Amino acid sequence: MIDSMTAGEIANEWALACCETLERQDIEGHMNLISRRVKVYGLANLDVVDYHFWLRQVQEQFAAGVVTSLRYYLNAVKVDSDTQLRLTAIEYLTDKDGNEHESPLLITLSKEEDGVWRATEEKILTKDEAQTAGLSRLH
Repeated sequence: MIDSMTAGEIANEWALACCETLERQDIEGHMNLISRRVKVYGLANLDVVDYHFWLRQVQEQFAAGVVTSLRYYLNAVKVDSDTQLRLTAIEYLTDKDGNEHESPLLITLSKEEDGVWRATEEKILTKDEAQTAGLSRLH
């Protein structure tokens, strides 16, 4: 157990908070779920995305109303330590035209000094990596 919550409960609460803050277009609340030291890998044409890039993307997308909903299918959670866990998930983003975009992810959540669990690393998985992680044909 991590504190009084299980790793699965931590992952579920984090994912739910991401969905709720996006749907409310709460930039501050949404970005409070992302570590300032976050690194995102696997985006086309970008080696690594950092917090500031992510923040700019969220600001632009919220202002333009590009994304209308977000949901996650959480597949597996692995505890690395009392302050870190990793999860595999499929992220589903629905855009303003009703199109759903699916991304298989490996997400690392870390409990930071203020006690808040935040994403510190995210990797968008390739098709082969997603299959290896058990993320194929889950929807």
